[in-house]
Amino acid sequence: MKRSIAAVAALLCLAFAAQAQTLADVKKRGAVRIGYSETSVPFSFKDKDGEPAGYSVELCKRVATAIATNSGGAVKVEWVPLTPATRLDAVAMGKVDMECSTTTVTLARREKVDFSLPIFVDAATVMARGASAKTLADLQGKKIAVAEGTTTLAALESGLAKRFIKAEVVKTKTVSDGFDLLKEGKVDALASDRTALVGTFLRAGGAEGLGVLGEDLSYEPYAIVLKKGDADMRLVVDRVLAQIYRTGEIEAIYTRWLGPLGAPSVGLIGMYLLNGLPE
Repeated sequence: MKRSIAAVAALLCLAFAAQAQTLADVKKRGAVRIGYSETSVPFSFKDKDGEPAGYSVELCKRVATAIATNSGGAVKVEWVPLTPATRLDAVAMGKVDMECSTTTVTLARREKVDFSLPIFVDAATVMARGASAKTLADLQGKKIAVAEGTTTLAALESGLAKRFIKAEVVKTKTVSDGFDLLKEGKVDALASDRTALVGTFLRAGGAEGLGVLGEDLSYEPYAIVLKKGDADMRLVVDRVLAQIYRTGEIEAIYTRWLGPLGAPSVGLIGMYLLNGLPE
């Protein structure tokens, strides 16, 4: 029995060692592969020149620079477009080294992947036409679009059930796809994180009569997604984020991408302060 336990322990150690080698893999291939969203404005999206841009993307570019410095050689960045339905598996299976968009940290997701220090906090809610709904209760019998593979889907279904609201949930590939349905009148509302809703609205050029409801469905802390069990990679990422928060550099990054949406909330400021960890 002792030898059996020892053998199992050895196998687990080997499995862990094989998994926790992101930095070595990056150095060997000379490139860090970063997953991002092409449509999650203003966090992670493809700009007018076809290049990855946004708040989350900028933070990951800072991380990529640190990885290149630590590797002691030239390291290029390979950007890999992902959707909410594919992003976690892409990290877990090693298709990308990290994922940078609007991915919410949950305990269930931590069974498959790891997360960095938080990079943002938001709340899920609903955008609707004023003629269709001014409160969640007004969505009774209506159609609500929501991107599959997001925490918003579960939050929406739970929120509707708690309020005894029977509505048809229409699953889409991305938030942008859902916004198109809303503009075309094929659904009555769109559920997503509050900042993502406003960002998508602005990028699409707006649409008359749409507004974001004041009620929240959930708490959504965003983070960079990392491979499970790779402490060295996570330390590099967290060190970069903590320094950005600690030195106040995050203020300029926030202003560049999120400034038009308003000042940071008290909760977000607190998040920055609490996660500006000392060396």
